[in-house]
Amino acid sequence: MPEGLELRILGPLELLRDGVPVPLAGVKPRQLLATLALRHRRTVAVEHLIEVLWPQDPPRSAVANVHTYVHALRTHLGGARLRRQPPGYRLLLGPAELDVARFDEDARATDPARLDAALALWRGDPMENLPHSPLWRPEVERLVERWRLLREQRARVRIESGDPAGAIADLRALVTEDPLREEAWRLLVTALEATGRRAEALSTYSSARRFLVEELGIEPSEPLRRLHRSLLTQDAPAAPARLDSVAATMLRGFALLNLGPAPGWVAAALVDRDDAQTVLDNLERGRLVRRIGRDELGQPRFVLSIVASLLAPELPDPADEAMLCRVLGGYLDLAGRAAQGLPAQIFGPGVSVAARWPVPAAAELTKDPVAWFTVERQALLAAVDLAARLGRSELAWEFAHAMLPWCDLGGHSAEWEQSHRTALDVCRRTGDLLGEAVSLRGLGQLHLYRDRYGAAAEAFSRARLAYARLGNTYGEAGALAGLGSVHRLRGDHDAAYDCYQQALASYLAVGDRHGQAYVHGALAQVWLARRNPAEALRSLNAGLPLATELDDQHRVAHLLHRLGLVRVALDEAAAARDCFSTALDRFTALGDAHGQAYCLSDLAELEQGAAAITRLGRALEVFEQIGDRRGQEQTARRLGELHRAAGRDRLGDAYLAEARRLRSIVEDEMNRAG
Repeated sequence: MPEGLELRILGPLELLRDGVPVPLAGVKPRQLLATLALRHRRTVAVEHLIEVLWPQDPPRSAVANVHTYVHALRTHLGGARLRRQPPGYRLLLGPAELDVARFDEDARATDPARLDAALALWRGDPMENLPHSPLWRPEVERLVERWRLLREQRARVRIESGDPAGAIADLRALVTEDPLREEAWRLLVTALEATGRRAEALSTYSSARRFLVEELGIEPSEPLRRLHRSLLTQDAPAAPARLDSVAATMLRGFALLNLGPAPGWVAAALVDRDDAQTVLDNLERGRLVRRIGRDELGQPRFVLSIVASLLAPELPDPADEAMLCRVLGGYLDLAGRAAQGLPAQIFGPGVSVAARWPVPAAAELTKDPVAWFTVERQALLAAVDLAARLGRSELAWEFAHAMLPWCDLGGHSAEWEQSHRTALDVCRRTGDLLGEAVSLRGLGQLHLYRDRYGAAAEAFSRARLAYARLGNTYGEAGALAGLGSVHRLRGDHDAAYDCYQQALASYLAVGDRHGQAYVHGALAQVWLARRNPAEALRSLNAGLPLATELDDQHRVAHLLHRLGLVRVALDEAAAARDCFSTALDRFTALGDAHGQAYCLSDLAELEQGAAAITRLGRALEVFEQIGDRRGQEQTARRLGELHRAAGRDRLGDAYLAEARRLRSIVEDEMNRAG
């Protein structure tokens, strides 16, 4: 058996060796292999294979053709794995060599990670790139049913572990694929109810009942009906609610916030009182507020009952905006604390203007910054929208800016763009020049990552002008650094050098050592582009001690990566490999996928064969996720060269063609930027 061979049928049929597709010529040999894989470890008669391959009028040479196809497949699989077993053939693959076998093994586990691994093996409909034989139908239907049962099981685990929101999308897909799956409907109703979407849960039950009655002529089963009854009766208050002004304010605040299931500290912020927990407990006992479990941070989460959600907006309160802004200030306080635990954000205005509300136990909640941002991501986006609706531009742009380190580190470009565009709109509407500058600088960086050089240059230039009008040297330095990067990537090294030098002078003037370390690294890239590695090394020797003294591990990783590029330019391959490997380890520890991708790509330039291809494959996935087309182009080109060198000309040509397409897009962006 050739090492590293893998057969995949859960989606398009593919045979891979060491992760690289093995070309299988002809539809019929692939249909034969699919038939054997569907009946893995069972003998398949030659007559059965003939009926699959030629459902009507098989040729006289059918038996001989089957033997020929088997012989060709054995050159890839090995004779021990494709055996002659009268009256036919049997396929014998190891558990790691067939995706169906791995699926069956992982599907029997109870560990959520194993369940996720099993579901991740499905890439589409089984053998979707082949004409299907009617003889495959029983096996394929059994496979699909096992897949759907596992999806139900995974949804059940998510709900029971306190992540009902994570189950909703796939449950919706399940009931769309098969509207008669009562268990999927029950789980979907349960998940919606657990996330506080009671009205939607009731509507979903109605849809389930309609399908069952219209298609089968039966009412839902008792478990689904019992869940429906609980939805109808659960919200009835335990006693007639007599609300004092504090309780009424809290209920109204929950209704107006509309940030999703809220953590308990929000109740305290709404009424700005120490005894808020007592009020919240009373509302919970009266079934006006429901506790829906704890999130991944250990916080209890609360939602309004349906009754309260209908009544609360009508409750009078003259201080709605102040109440809501306290909650927004609490979220901003937490976001700022969490951001401080992530790589330093050097492109801000150097000031904060929005009022914070001190959240109890804030340090404990944000001790794992990535986890906090991940749990609160939807609430934060809703908070930016709410701040914009209230016309509180200072809150909107500070939220967007506080989210930047998390967005940048994890490649969350959608959240990055949404928060900054919302903030920019409200800042322009209210004439908030500082917020406009901050939002433009943030959007400019995202445009730069996506190789949209014209848009990036415009955003950085406008941000620079706004900061200059405000006399904000710190912010102007960040905008100049961004402009320098646009010029550098477009090949205008003199303009890039001038921008970086101006930025460095500004960072020196305000005493920002993080910014100084960044600019030294950027200047090193300019010197490298000018083919002057000695000057590049001098710049890095100025920046690395600064970053190390500041314990800025993220900046150290970036500078080490650039030091590796200098070593490559000096023909010091071993030293370059050490720098790239050390930087990769640091980026991995920090969770910076973009940094990891560049290190993997540069390490692959020093390697050949399968090791280089594996690294480049991982890098390409990250570049595609982020939208970094320059990174995609360089990686695809190198993959094409490696595959051609290994004799895989067709695959190599495909990668090279993709690289040329991406290069054309990048060059068009460069021309527009000019």
